[in-house]
Amino acid sequence: MKSLNLLKMLKKITHSEETLKISRLKKTAFRRERKMPFASALTFMLDMRKTTLQTRLNVYFDHGKKGEPMSQQAFSKLRANFDHTPFMAMHDAVVGEEYSGKNELSCWNGYHLFGVDGSFLQLPRTAELYEEFGTHGHSEQCPSAGISVLFDVLRGWVIDPIITSGEMNERIECENHIHFLRGRLPHIAKNSIVLLDRGYPSEALFKSIESQGIKFLARCKSNYSKKTQFAPMGDSIIVLNGGLRVRVFKFSLPSGEIETLVTNLFDIPREDLPELYALRWGVETMYFRFKRELCVEKFSGKTPNSILQDFWAGMVLLNSVEVFQQEADEAVHKRQKEKSIKHLNRARTSDLIITLRDRFVFAVLCGRPMIADFEMKRVIKTMARAVSPVRSGRSFPRVHKPFIIANANLKSIL
Repeated sequence: MKSLNLLKMLKKITHSEETLKISRLKKTAFRRERKMPFASALTFMLDMRKTTLQTRLNVYFDHGKKGEPMSQQAFSKLRANFDHTPFMAMHDAVVGEEYSGKNELSCWNGYHLFGVDGSFLQLPRTAELYEEFGTHGHSEQCPSAGISVLFDVLRGWVIDPIITSGEMNERIECENHIHFLRGRLPHIAKNSIVLLDRGYPSEALFKSIESQGIKFLARCKSNYSKKTQFAPMGDSIIVLNGGLRVRVFKFSLPSGEIETLVTNLFDIPREDLPELYALRWGVETMYFRFKRELCVEKFSGKTPNSILQDFWAGMVLLNSVEVFQQEADEAVHKRQKEKSIKHLNRARTSDLIITLRDRFVFAVLCGRPMIADFEMKRVIKTMARAVSPVRSGRSFPRVHKPFIIANANLKSIL
């Protein structure tokens, strides 16, 4: 998808009367002239800046509006008149168009590759959010939302995002992703491999994926089952207790640890399986981008409605960034085609996001496709100047943040 087509789709949805009709929570909302109309409120919420809400409003009115800026309190009251469905509609429309079968998509040995993984978002400490989402893990003092994604690891697109409570069951959400893939994208599902980390393997989940005609490759814990635990090193085939026939590949990592992969792929050379599973790392990169670069946890509101709005707006932005990333990378490759370089370069994503923060909303807001196209070409040209080399085979140990129990008492929240 080209950036201009993306902007046209976003503009069409934001200005649609049907979008307003479906999403507004009061029938009388947005019937009279407002300082910030419905469409402008939606595009404002696609702003990638993560400063204070009032600062964002000041910048927005300075660039695109006349008169005094709207107050933070007035905007919070305005956004309470509609739900998160406009951003969900944007995400679904863009994904539906990209995976409609009209575009040539990247594949691995003829397969589409999807990673499934879950994570958790730390929410503002309010009694309302604690009641709506609950908590996660040992901390009972900070509300948390569980999120799960079906992610195209070859193209960097979030296909099916889910946000739920802090007590999320990742295996259940994985089954929901599989049903989405089979139901909404059957032409993609029939040639797909789902890559799963160690927390997912279960005979019930494997059988569910198999029944949908989808391939899987999962990393298993050493004690996942006795049959995999006592399988020989190398390649073997076993039958799980539920009767499902699977392939087990066990090999040693450079650290000496034994890695165990389980799959229903029987025609892939065994030496390709570790490389295939390693591609799942793209999901981890996506979560880093979502949390650290798009700063989704700096929520612009403290109600369940605002959390859902920010989450789905963030998902629209994630795929939008990938569209611009592809065009910026093409510009980088074209510019460096005749140069002798040691490594392939690509546009630096962090700089790309910073550039888009200042210009993305303008391009969506202006309502004129030709001006939007001109502005986006300027953005891509700017982004193509900051590049990073792509070095294969590098790995870094994961650094876990220390677990800190907050001093605040939950009773003070409730």
